[in-house]
Amino acid sequence: MKMTNNLTRVLFATALAATSCFFIYAADQNVPDHELLLIVGSPGEPKYKEGFHSAAEAWIRAANSTNARLKVVGLEDGDDSDHDKIENWINDLEAKSPVPAWIVYIGHGTHTQKRTSLNLNGPDLTATDMAFWLDRLERTFIFIHGGSASAPFINKLSKPNRILMTATRSGEELNYARFGERFAMVIESRDGDANQDGQVSLLEAFVATARSVESFYEENKRLASEHALIDDNGDSTGTPADWFRGERLIKTPKDDRSPDGFRSRQIAFIASEQESLLSPDQRQKRNQLELELEHHRAKKSKLDEAAYYDQLEAILLKLSKIYLATDRDS
Repeated sequence: MKMTNNLTRVLFATALAATSCFFIYAADQNVPDHELLLIVGSPGEPKYKEGFHSAAEAWIRAANSTNARLKVVGLEDGDDSDHDKIENWINDLEAKSPVPAWIVYIGHGTHTQKRTSLNLNGPDLTATDMAFWLDRLERTFIFIHGGSASAPFINKLSKPNRILMTATRSGEELNYARFGERFAMVIESRDGDANQDGQVSLLEAFVATARSVESFYEENKRLASEHALIDDNGDSTGTPADWFRGERLIKTPKDDRSPDGFRSRQIAFIASEQESLLSPDQRQKRNQLELELEHHRAKKSKLDEAAYYDQLEAILLKLSKIYLATDRDS
């Protein structure tokens, strides 16, 4: 009977959390859902320019379709170097905010024994410089490097509360990478919605894009020169797309470290209608509670049954309060 009562309480709390979202007032449109810096690198050769610009235009259309604050660097000529524009944008970010900050790079990358860089118009930007500028940020930060030799950025930038994607698994994959351009198309088209919840999460977009890139090499009978990685648990160790089927993890790490994928499941650039009803602050709190719930479930075998369900119910009820909260200023 005790087990039944525990399950009943938890199921009630779960149902409350799942259904109460219909009572939320619309989020404040004056607060952006995302702050996005879109960087278009130097094409180097004319044949790459069209692809870079098409990908940038896809991101711009996606940003215009949602509540995003967008800054674009690299599409227009100017007196200031792109390197300085990027530094200024990062320096202007608030260190703490419920709004995720994004940097999306479309372009080539380079890697040597001494440094890894983004190939910009003007002076290149090293991973070391970017890491230094970003160090003060405590907010959610997302970095997508769709170009060659991008993997070392994971080692430099990885921290808790950061989601990093690279087109390559090492700095030695130096050939032109297709991941960045194809990722932009997935974001705009929303074709990667594997779980059919009305939005494409970052993890879904990562997996769909990696599959698309893989198919390109297979169909053209070419040896793949790029293997994308994602890191969202702050351990500086990226995970390849073949560890996932949609959003479901199908492989597990050999050691006790937590797998990648959870944080990137929580965030979508273009939110569903239901998700759009939540403010950035509500989403941040929801995401923190979901992460707490994930950690709690992992400890089930180590806890007394009653204690486990008591704590589980408490987390679920906190989640339901977020969904029931109303914006009185609306």
